[in-house]
Amino acid sequence: MTNHNDLTLTNLIDRIFTEGGLLSELYGMEYREQQHHYALDVCRWLQLEQPSVAMLEGETGIGKSLAYLLPLAVHLSLTGQRALISTYTVHLIHQLNDDKEKVRRILQHLQLRPVTVANRLGRAQYISASRLLALAETTDGVASKQQLLALHKKISKQYGPHIYVKYWSENAAGVNPGDTASAIALTEHCSADDAYWYHADCEAASHSDIVLTSHTCSMLYARGIPVFKGEPSNPVRPEPVEGRELRTHVPYQASFDSAQDERRSDSNGRNNLRMVSEKVGFAYLITDEADRMPEAAESILRLRSSPRRISSILQELYEEAGWKSSDTKKACQSLLGLQQVLDETGNLFTDTRCVLSKELPAHASLNYIQSIKEVMSCLQPLLGKTGANMPSGSEASADKINAVKGFYQSLNNVLNDKKQANCIAWSPVNRQGSIAIDEPFAGLTFSKFVRGISSSGALGKHGDHQPPLSVMLTSGTLGLSGKSGLARYTPIRSALGLKESDVKIWGHYAPKQYGDIRFILAGEVARPFASDSASDSLSDKSEIDDARYNEAWLDYTARMLLAAVASGATLCLCPSFNEVKELQDRLADQSALAFHNKGTRLDNLIEQLQGGEIQAIVTPSAWEGVSIRQKNGRQLLKNIMVTRIPLQPPNEVTENTFVARYLEQGRGRDDALKTLYGRIRDRGLRKFQQGLIGRGIRANNDSITAWVADPRIGPDRQHRLKGVIPERFASEYQNARLFGADGVITRPAVAKPREVLAWL
Repeated sequence: MTNHNDLTLTNLIDRIFTEGGLLSELYGMEYREQQHHYALDVCRWLQLEQPSVAMLEGETGIGKSLAYLLPLAVHLSLTGQRALISTYTVHLIHQLNDDKEKVRRILQHLQLRPVTVANRLGRAQYISASRLLALAETTDGVASKQQLLALHKKISKQYGPHIYVKYWSENAAGVNPGDTASAIALTEHCSADDAYWYHADCEAASHSDIVLTSHTCSMLYARGIPVFKGEPSNPVRPEPVEGRELRTHVPYQASFDSAQDERRSDSNGRNNLRMVSEKVGFAYLITDEADRMPEAAESILRLRSSPRRISSILQELYEEAGWKSSDTKKACQSLLGLQQVLDETGNLFTDTRCVLSKELPAHASLNYIQSIKEVMSCLQPLLGKTGANMPSGSEASADKINAVKGFYQSLNNVLNDKKQANCIAWSPVNRQGSIAIDEPFAGLTFSKFVRGISSSGALGKHGDHQPPLSVMLTSGTLGLSGKSGLARYTPIRSALGLKESDVKIWGHYAPKQYGDIRFILAGEVARPFASDSASDSLSDKSEIDDARYNEAWLDYTARMLLAAVASGATLCLCPSFNEVKELQDRLADQSALAFHNKGTRLDNLIEQLQGGEIQAIVTPSAWEGVSIRQKNGRQLLKNIMVTRIPLQPPNEVTENTFVARYLEQGRGRDDALKTLYGRIRDRGLRKFQQGLIGRGIRANNDSITAWVADPRIGPDRQHRLKGVIPERFASEYQNARLFGADGVITRPAVAKPREVLAWL
């Protein structure tokens, strides 16, 4: 064995990442200086004595994933500690799974103890064997049926990448076009056998050295919910594949003394797995795609729900769910009573679409609270009996039951919100009322990872305490302010409730040469919205409330798209499905263009692009988490086109809640709105960079043309994109060509810089 007294973590990582090191020796990977520096800073963070925070921004091309995964694995191998790796997209979790073999081989080469890795994902990420079989039985094509049956057999017998919905999307996308991945996804009401691999992953997450999970699961954990405690149920293990032992999900799991698996046979001769002991809590948390953590936190608490809709669900399901008709009728009546209270309250506030519940007149507030308590009392008998008669393949029923449970929880949140930052909202046409909850500061809960997590009984039977963790935030777009030093990361640090003194290590790592981009920007043409003015101000909400497109800009954007497609395969990114539809109406006769509409599968369109059946995809769903390349991994796209910055403005509920929270702290409405729209801007710019740069440059030799149809974007325009365009592409951006209204591409004339908004 390696003498660890003579080899520090830094020495070992140097051996891996240095020029001619193990990555080169074992895998032929080229030396990347910034990757090496990034990995060494990860080592520094891992070796800090006190739990602390590191903020490491690694741009696309440095090899960030391996640069944190390998130092972490080596450190855990040496210390026996545990770590959590959290990502925003499931795509990245599976990418990290693909790197497990590299980690195993390098640890073996260094004669270090292997580490175990487990996934903790939501049910919807797993394939349901029974639902897959049902799909096979309704498939007409012989080849497709055989493919589905083979996958079903594999899922029933053996753990591997094939148990996840992602495998379906990548390997069976041509089967039954029009079916979505959710048609074969695991639901809450699938059978125990169906959910075996899901439960196995949950169990492994309670003791594995590294747990890969989503930002949503991480934030639930920070709120005191025991998502990494395993599952209480113990379903029967599927039969082993003949001639091969049924493996746990980590091939080298059994090498750990503290996590030895004890195999025994039941009366049927089946192998069952029992873990001898559960490991301690986590010591480290790495959050990749960390800039998306606040959004994940907010999504957990966001809710819009109409009592009338819940009443309809109860009426549809009461026989299937086994509820008494009298209980169901009583619950429906209470829901319609609450709906009446919401609708009548709308008559008091005819000039707005939402109002904070704490702003209701006294009598209206009393009726509101009493109605909520009545509904909760009536729903309790139903929710306590739900599930007994649910058919295992009933996805629609499962979704509806989850909607009822979510509504019940939202009512509980309303009653327990001491600050009453919840709203009553009304639809714009018929003024139907609904309960709306938003928590724009939900990301602050993240700071509990640094302070310690405890919640009497929530984390375990005895109110387990998760001590403070050392936290590392990383992303390719962690800071977009254009500032340097720690100030570059102030927005994301503040959004997650972290103090400046918490951060001990920070850095920005960018490849000197990685890909090539030529920019073609919009000339002096019409702006996207009819309400746009030359004031360059967002205060008019031109992109916020029911904005009306400028027809001239849509026509211009369609001409730019055709020009891009004429030069090769193109991905056109729009902020919304509405914008896709507007372009489709103008280009309906262009068979080479595929328009991604609601309810259709993006992966089917990608297959057509790979097969040469089409030359372009127009979609709002590929800004991030998607890699569009040839099936052999080579570059496919020649052009990335962005219509405009994908701003996602707040609705009135979010805005009112945000302002209310600020006023509670003695701050003003103007400060609240400035902060809110600054957050919107940052999120839009991050998404813009991920789309324009990240979708086009996926390998060192990739070369694309980036087209932008928004005339407000440019080096001397309203949206300068300082800090958004990577430094290595800055010269090309400054000298971008312009696509005129007449379709002619020209070089811009030298002009004086104009005054721009300070926050851009």
